[in-house]
Amino acid sequence: MRCKYESETMRALYTGAPSNALIEHQKNCTDCRETVLVAEALRQDASDLASRNTPPSLAVVWAEAERHRQMAALARATRFLNILKIAGVVYGVVFIFWALYSLAAHGLTMPGLDVRSSNAVIEGAGLAMLFIGSGLWYTLRRDERLTN
Repeated sequence: MRCKYESETMRALYTGAPSNALIEHQKNCTDCRETVLVAEALRQDASDLASRNTPPSLAVVWAEAERHRQMAALARATRFLNILKIAGVVYGVVFIFWALYSLAAHGLTMPGLDVRSSNAVIEGAGLAMLFIGSGLWYTLRRDERLTN
């Protein structure tokens, strides 16, 4: 059965100002003494937890949120460049296979093209491969530098 002074005891523990009559009552009442012991143990646990688990400052939280927002924006912005890198690699592989197939099947001359047209096609394909290769080399090299 609960003591009728238990709520007053709790209030006095919370405010820190127990009356003399309440202190005398706690000496004789086991329920009130137990309430005081439990409340003090809980208060000690709460202070231990508060000292160990303090939340970070607002500036730290704000800086982390801002960094996360910038990283998400950067990821969205570089998505198209990643697609272009993949397309460039695929183009390079297709070009190499096409060039090897054409050279193996026809040699340096292709049917239906005269020498001048054939040279223009080979020069154009070579320049396209050179430009795409240099762009891929720069972007892939830059990614490697950022990850190190």
